[in-house]
Amino acid sequence: MSWRSLFSQLDRFQKIVLAAIIITLVLIFIGGLVRASGAGLGCPDWPKCFGLWIPPTSVSDLPDTFDASDFNVVKTWTEYVNRLFGVLTGFFIVLTFVFSFSRLKTQPLVTAGSFLVLVMVIFQGWLGGQVVQSGLESWIISVHMITALLILNLLVWIYMQSVQRRVKLFITGSLRRQLKVILWMLLLVILIQVILGTQVREALEGVKRTMPLLERGAWLEHTGLIDPVHRSFSWLVAGLAAYFFWLVKKRKCHFMIVHLSVLLLSIVVLQIISGIGMAYASIPPFLQVMHLWLSAIMIMIPFLALLLIKEGHEKK
Repeated sequence: MSWRSLFSQLDRFQKIVLAAIIITLVLIFIGGLVRASGAGLGCPDWPKCFGLWIPPTSVSDLPDTFDASDFNVVKTWTEYVNRLFGVLTGFFIVLTFVFSFSRLKTQPLVTAGSFLVLVMVIFQGWLGGQVVQSGLESWIISVHMITALLILNLLVWIYMQSVQRRVKLFITGSLRRQLKVILWMLLLVILIQVILGTQVREALEGVKRTMPLLERGAWLEHTGLIDPVHRSFSWLVAGLAAYFFWLVKKRKCHFMIVHLSVLLLSIVVLQIISGIGMAYASIPPFLQVMHLWLSAIMIMIPFLALLLIKEGHEKK
């Protein structure tokens, strides 16, 4: 069975959840773009933007109550698009919750999970307002990002719960145990690495704020021990990802697990390359965006693999 044939068998609810996952990934990418471009205060108020539901395109369109020096059309519309995708994500989360009632009797956990993700999205919307009102307080931005990752993975869990009857992975008991151990280790290590990454970002924000005249390329030198720890930890992630890839290839696992191992190892390599690029190329914004976005996918892959293994059937 191929990925395409699996997709063709999805019902309406499953397609809605899958769309919500994809849109959430796009939103995380746009959120990274907002942060890297410094567009977080492109709209200085919330939920409107310069007091308008549709932001201005020129200084002449600004309401009298706002200072023209606060307006940058590129940053304003970057933040506005971020908010629009936030609304679109919320819309699909609401649809997920509404259509989950069709599974209330047969799969009550799906409905419960859909309600929980709806609550988390409402909290995330409120948190977005706090980011603006705080003037881009670093720790609030970090919480905002981690919440987005939790929402993404909860959607993955809901999706896998809804398709569990169609997932049939035939894995021996010993291999299943090995894969679970390595995947839990990967998940834990990647989580720690993501948290370390948010701490590096907060340290960079502190350097930028306290040393405004310092050249961008010298920022990392003033972040303390957190950056070298973050860099060193990446090699542990790479080693575990390489072992996971080697194990599934050696034991000839199901094609889904093999594809996930290839994807994970590829993303880890790209993360290391982008990290080196940021360190030696004065932290270019486009690499910041890719580094953040790839980390969201990287943390999702071992979680998805764990769910696949859990739902698979064991060989006798």
